[in-house]
Amino acid sequence: MDQRGEITDADRQLAAERSGLPEAAVYGVSTFYDDLLTPRGKRHVRVCTGTACFAAAGEAHVREVEQGLGLALGERAEDRSLSVAETVCLGYCHAAPAVRDGDVIDAGPGAIERVLAGSCRPAPEPVQVSTFAEPVLLRQGDWSGYAARTTPEELLAAVKAAEVRGRGGAGFPAGLKWEFAAKSPNPDKVIVANGDEGDPGSYIDKVLMEDNPHLLLEGMALAGFAVGATQGFILVRSEYPRAKPALDRAVEEAKAYTDFQFHVIEGAGSYVVGEETALLSCLQGLRGTVSARPPFPAERGVHGLPTVVNNIETLCNIPYIAKHGAEAYRALSPNATPGSKLVCFNERFAKPGVYEVPFGMTVRELCELAGGVPGGIKALQIGGPLAGILPASLLDTVFDFAPMAAVGCMVGHGSIVAFEEGTDMHAVAEHLLHFGASESCGKCFPCRIGLNRAHAMFANGGPVDKSSLEALLETLELGSLCAHGSGMPAPIRSLITHFPEELGLA
Repeated sequence: MDQRGEITDADRQLAAERSGLPEAAVYGVSTFYDDLLTPRGKRHVRVCTGTACFAAAGEAHVREVEQGLGLALGERAEDRSLSVAETVCLGYCHAAPAVRDGDVIDAGPGAIERVLAGSCRPAPEPVQVSTFAEPVLLRQGDWSGYAARTTPEELLAAVKAAEVRGRGGAGFPAGLKWEFAAKSPNPDKVIVANGDEGDPGSYIDKVLMEDNPHLLLEGMALAGFAVGATQGFILVRSEYPRAKPALDRAVEEAKAYTDFQFHVIEGAGSYVVGEETALLSCLQGLRGTVSARPPFPAERGVHGLPTVVNNIETLCNIPYIAKHGAEAYRALSPNATPGSKLVCFNERFAKPGVYEVPFGMTVRELCELAGGVPGGIKALQIGGPLAGILPASLLDTVFDFAPMAAVGCMVGHGSIVAFEEGTDMHAVAEHLLHFGASESCGKCFPCRIGLNRAHAMFANGGPVDKSSLEALLETLELGSLCAHGSGMPAPIRSLITHFPEELGLA
């Protein structure tokens, strides 16, 4: 791709010869990842179509770029001087809409005009605010937690006592996952940091990897200490061009603190690689498709070794526990899920950015932290594209795992995307289903076929047959191999419940 802007059959044959893989396997990889599919020109422009960009501009920014550059998404000029592609998501949801010209990401007012003029400039980074006197996640990693460690058994016990829940969406207890790996008789174990979670609307991982990489590395080294692993991998989204260089620098600096071996790998564009089994396939150079479980990664993961997979924010919680103990961590959110949580707000808010908050606040209180939405809140999608839609009438819902689930929503990855008054919720449904269909890994047919059919129902311009839609959503929920297919019905069901008149159901 870097040499010719495309991958040819001759390239695939050469890769198969050098790797020893069958040509079919090489073909599968080269036609799976977004970065390898779209032909590139000398100048490559990517337009973000994530949910925050949609909430800010609908599809107007996409049409403006296509018309201004004379190419549709996915096209390359005949002279190969220019190409235009779709991307989801660039992580500048606080300043949407966003575009990427080469490795420069521009966003916010004037960004489209600048990309058309060939004068993009780096977009401003989000503000970071902690509501704690002593931040847990928005303080710079200093390796003091690693220095305070005692024994692997005591650290594992502290993480279990702290009841750290995974911050990537499912909320699985981190200590339990670690324990599974620690008990494996195999002496070779691996830690994997999932930095390829690309929920549109969330830029938490981006901020942590780019601005606070040592906190992540410290958390990984502590996880390795607890379970007996001496090496770990960080899979970084290619959509975040600043992340890998920041981590590479930090890895070199970390040698002064630990012998733990870090490997930073850049992905190639795939949302579903955020699912842990797909992530492990990607790390091993394969198609990022989902695998059935069991076996779970803690039993057999990277190269067949016991593997702990945690998301970035989860690992960044660990240094605080190692230094201050489980009780201090639990006290951060009294009478709620222990610890702190990062949440991020999209551009529709008056004061968007990343905020560190305790669990137990209401959604309304969170929105007030970010200054509210000048255009008025019609609905919020909290936690990513697989999360339900919360109408303004439910803003007093408590932000915690159980209360959010009770109203069909989720904590998820901590993104809060506001749709202001006047937003067409039929268009929201079409947007979300386009994303779901485009990002399916294609391994199971309920997801591969079902999401395309659901999107077609909303894109054909006619009424949507409610009974057919309900049957399709049930098939997705019950038959999909992973949370991508089974989770996509959640926001559509929310829209059916709260905005039925706008969906055109018949």
